Amino acid sequence: MALFVPFYLLLLLLFLFHVSIYRYGFGSEGKPEYKIGPDKDIVYEVSLKDFKRAKESWEMDLNEKLALVPDVKNKGNHYYKAGRHHQAVIQYQRIISWLELECGTGIEQHKKIQDYVLTAHLNLAICFLRLKDFSQAVENCNKVIEQDKSNEKALYRRGEARLLRNEYSLAMADFQKVLEVNPSNRAARTQISSCQSKMKEHQEQEKKIYANMFQKFAERDSKTGRPKRRRDESARSSMNGEVGIKRRRRSQDCPS
Repeated sequence: MALFVPFYLLLLLLFLFHVSIYRYGFGSEGKPEYKIGPDKDIVYEVSLKDFKRAKESWEMDLNEKLALVPDVKNKGNHYYKAGRHHQAVIQYQRIISWLELECGTGIEQHKKIQDYVLTAHLNLAICFLRLKDFSQAVENCNKVIEQDKSNEKALYRRGEARLLRNEYSLAMADFQKVLEVNPSNRAARTQISSCQSKMKEHQEQEKKIYANMFQKFAERDSKTGRPKRRRDESARSSMNGEVGIKRRRRSQDCPS
């Protein structure tokens, strides 16, 4: 049976053609018939007998890609459930890179391609939510909504990402659209309440910030305003003195 090996793994296997794996042996009893004593390590030598290199995407036709997509998707789902979100992202992105530019032949195949691509984008969105990359989560949801404006999962996950980016109004709009699509979605109702409370908290914080800001401006103006008034008063008094002197000089110059 031929072994399908990705190209990068093939290079590694060729480099490590003879792999030695150290395992714990036969315990305290050993294996006398094989001349293995107690508590000895055993060296296994593994040799590659045969292989078949996995095709690159550009080497596959559309039917081959479509045949492989379910396995790639399942692998991504397995990684996601195991909490290995980066590895899951790689699998879902493979599907998109294979199919996003494909049209297929006929309505049925076109719909199949579209379903695979939209599902991959939805899965990427939830992965990026877990990775706290909210911009990528929004972007992948947008890709789905461009094709399906009423996609409940895409609207909900975009709302989640926007809420976590503190975009409360946009998030609430997404959750409201979810309820338009599915009025019984309790999670969306809960998120709307969360958005409203977050918006209220944000408004209260802004009020405090602006109140403190205006208070500081008022205190600064009150401190800088007093010396200014004193300078203005002294300037006016000096001007009045000069005017008085000039008037006296003029009266003395005038003929009597």
